[in-house]
Parts: sequence; structure tokens; C-alpha cells
Amino acid sequence: MRRAADLVARLQARQPNDRSLGQHFLIEEAHLEAIVGLAGDLSGRRVLEVGPGPGTLTEHLLRAGALVHAIEIDGVAVEHLRTVFAAEIEAGSLMLHEGDALTASWPEQIDAMISNIPYQISSPLIGALEQHRHRHGAPDVVVVLVQEEFAERLTVATPADRGSLGVCTALGWSSSMERRVPPGSFRPPPAVMSRVCVLRPIEHPTEVDHRLVRQTVHAAFHHRRRKLRTSLRRAPRRLSRLPGWHAARWKAAMASMEEDPVLDLRPEDLTVEAWREFCRRLAATEVQDSS
Repeated sequence: MRRAADLVARLQARQPNDRSLGQHFLIEEAHLEAIVGLAGDLSGRRVLEVGPGPGTLTEHLLRAGALVHAIEIDGVAVEHLRTVFAAEIEAGSLMLHEGDALTASWPEQIDAMISNIPYQISSPLIGALEQHRHRHGAPDVVVVLVQEEFAERLTVATPADRGSLGVCTALGWSSSMERRVPPGSFRPPPAVMSRVCVLRPIEHPTEVDHRLVRQTVHAAFHHRRRKLRTSLRRAPRRLSRLPGWHAARWKAAMASMEEDPVLDLRPEDLTVEAWREFCRRLAATEVQDSS
């Protein structure tokens, strides 16, 4: 068994002063084992790991029998992984890809995504996950270790955490916060607490196009202190990408809802269900008016 602390030490020996990627490597074996366990039986399952770094989580995924597709942007870490996991790469249980996970092509078929995500790409990586789902389908489970504040916003832990990230995620995923991981479990230790989040796909809403909800939510939270009648006066920037929608239709739909009391609320006042219902009325009203 390759110990996590030893793997980190070997990588750091190659790049002792490089923190340019801002990554903190988990070395506590109990936490690594727990993260893998939250995904269920991984034997023979195709797992995407983003940012494996020294391979501490990779080691546990391989021991669980997963077929790991790892995407790593750091060339020094890639060479380290090629050396340490040469046998697994040769056997085909580890497929190592050098590149940026936000722009590189992911394997089309993924059964799970399990990663200690670099904090600075947490939000865009959730967006990339949603794009992959749109093109190729959703993995059965996503287990990610992220900064605790991000975890609270991702899962909408309290009404105060309600924002575009959590609302849009909830349109297609059930989410939960699980294991809390303190700074001392990492090398180097971060300045914040971390948290494991688990996402599982759910059916997108059927009563309204979830893409319309996403665009509306993003537009509203862009000016989160404004009331909806002000922040949604102009059509979302990418509205024309949705079938049947354009700026004129948006303007007419909003005009028809002028007396709707929801428009006097701010975006954080609406639950996920309220956003779905508001956008359903927005679309239905316009369809009725244009018939």
C-alpha cells in the first residue's frame, strides 16, 4: 500500500516551492477511505478524478477496484503519477490525461466522479459536470471534497446560503454535506475547513425547461440586492439559445406578469420550487398571450 503522506512527500520533492495551482493534498487515510466509501461499490466502475496531484485519492480508488480516468494539469504531477502508478497504467486500471479539466474532453461514459477539487475551480467544475451530463448523461454519483463555505452554497445548507450555484444544482441533483475535514488533514494545510459533498442525479423538472430556470436564476442573482422586477427587466444574455425564446418574447412575458407579487422579492427569497413555479408561469403566460 502506498501511504498518502509518502506520495505527497515524493511529489513535493519534485516541486518543493510550487503552490501556483493552489492545491492542498489530503493525507489522512481515514478521510480518503471514507470519501471512496461514500460512492458505494466501485469495483469495475469508471471513475473520473480531477486533479489527482500526488495520487493519494487515486490510490484508494484503485484499491476499491475502480477504473480511474485522472485529469491532471500540472506536468510535474503527471510525471510523478506515471512513475508511481506505472503498473496500474500498464494494466489499464488507471488512464492518466494531462490537461485542464475545464477544457479537456472527459470520457463519455462515467459511472462516478470522485475528486479533491482544487478550490479555485470548484464552481466552474460543477458547470462542466452539468455540460457533460447534457451531452453524455449523468454519473450515478459525484463525491467531491471542497471548501466548507462552497459546500454550504452548493447544497443550500441554510436559506442564507441560497444563490445561483445551489438553486441551479438542485434542478438536476440531490445533494448532501457529509464528512468534515480539518486543515491538519492536508499538506499544505489550507486556512479553512473542508467538507465532502455527495451529489446524485435526479430528473430535471418536467413542468418547465430547466435551462430557462437556470438562465433566469443567473440573471437575477447577478444583481442579488435588486428586486426581480428590476433585475429581470432585461432578457438573460443567452436567452436566444433556448428554443422559442428571444428578447421580445421575454419582454412581453414580463409585462404580462407585472402584477405578480413575486417580482417584488429579491432572488434569495425564492426557494428552488418557487423559482420553478415562477419560470413555469413566465413561459405559460407568454404562450397564452401569443396564441
